[in-house]
Amino acid sequence: MAKKFAPILVFAGLSAFLLSRQSITGSDVLFIVLYPLYIYLANNVCFNSNELALSRKDIVIDSLGRGQFKGQPAFAKYMIAFQIFAVLLPLFLIVFAPPQISAGAVSPLVLLLVQIVTEKSTQRFHDVLRVLVPIGFNAYRLKGLYNWVESALLVSEDHPWYYVGLTLSTINLIIWSYNLFVFLLLRMLPVYFDKDYTPPVEMAYSVAPIPKTRKKIN
Repeated sequence: MAKKFAPILVFAGLSAFLLSRQSITGSDVLFIVLYPLYIYLANNVCFNSNELALSRKDIVIDSLGRGQFKGQPAFAKYMIAFQIFAVLLPLFLIVFAPPQISAGAVSPLVLLLVQIVTEKSTQRFHDVLRVLVPIGFNAYRLKGLYNWVESALLVSEDHPWYYVGLTLSTINLIIWSYNLFVFLLLRMLPVYFDKDYTPPVEMAYSVAPIPKTRKKIN
């Protein structure tokens, strides 16, 4: 039980540290609360708690992308680059740089921590919703990344941290934009276009996501 909650406690502690350095906006708070809630409600109401897929004997709960990217050298390097430029270096900036330089890095990092926890807690959800977790968080994160670049440009060029903050914020905006518009939408999303792996839920209406039946699968 302790091992199960240990990562959540670590992420919660890291989030508390980040928020102690710089508060986030009200819109960030609303997104952090409402978007995961939307995912949970959609899974229960619209997709019958993923009962159809979970009832299959051959069901495999794998990582996002159905494990197709595991063990791929290029993907491993891709993830290492994100760990360095989107996590470690922003953390370094928050710890050592003055607030006017590091403040913009807090929101994207807090959103990333909440995204990781949400991905871990929705592994048995319908594939549509599992994919929507990184896509939704990544799309919303771009707003904070753009604000980070804007705030970095407002700092005087004479400031010793100016080019560090501007370079790191620009790199993050670029790599997260690539992650959303190229990797997630064009590379990972098509993996789920297979009805054998992701059984569709038969809906009662054309434009409303209401299942025809909510009977339990035996």
